[in-house]
This record gives sequence, structure tokens and C-alpha cells, in this order.
Amino acid sequence: MSQDTEESSSNPNFNEDLVKKYPRSNRRLSLAVAKYGLAPSSNEEEGQTMHISPYGLQFRSTHPYTEGDLLKIHVVIPDYWERKQRFVDYSRIDTPGNFKILAKVVSSEEIGKRGKKRIILARTVNMDEIDEQVLKAFLQEG
Repeated sequence: MSQDTEESSSNPNFNEDLVKKYPRSNRRLSLAVAKYGLAPSSNEEEGQTMHISPYGLQFRSTHPYTEGDLLKIHVVIPDYWERKQRFVDYSRIDTPGNFKILAKVVSSEEIGKRGKKRIILARTVNMDEIDEQVLKAFLQEG
């Protein structure tokens, strides 16, 4: 299978409306972003979502991510563990405050006069299905 065919078959219907027009997608959530790779993520960047949905997210960045980059994103949802307990039948000693998303950069658009800031649109590649339910429930709460 060629890379073009593989790329288009992985998610041929993705467009930014799946992120921007998702109900209540404009809720601001804190996040930490780093390029996905084997090296320790010392270049982790803190930020906030502009839009988020189960399909992907949009955020501002000072890092020059390019189209096709894989990103490891930790998203902080208020009362995350309490919300997740509604969907799972196990308990934990610690109470995690965030969940992870693996996302692929779809576009990186320069904003501002000097081009130091960018708006990044990334499509979800992998997210735990329970975390997806937690995110959907959070966005529906309004």
C-alpha cells in the first residue's frame, strides 16, 4: 500500500469543522504538548486549547510544528478522575488529572507580525475510548 493510499484511508473525512463545529468545542482546557518520539520530552510546551473534540484539537503554539508531525498531548480536564470513575469499575491510589492524546498535525498557520506564534490544527490518531467518553461528557455539560 503506498503512503498516499495509507494516509487517505486512515481518515479520509477529516476536516477542521469536525473540531471547530463540534458542540461546545471552544471550551478552554490546559494542555502540555511535545513531539512524539523516543527521546525524553524535554521540549514540552504548556498551553490551552482553542477548540477540542474527539476528532482533534486546535491550539496556539510557539513551537514550529510542521504538517505530519506526531504530537503527544496531555489534556487537563477539571475533576478528570471523578468523571472517569463514572465509566470504569476500578479504583486507583493516585488521582490522575489528565489524559493523553496522540495527534497528527494537519496544519500550522503563522499568526502575529513576526510569525513567532502559530495556530496548530491536529487530528486525533489515538485516544483511549474511555477518555473519549469522558471528553464527550465534559463538552456536553456546557
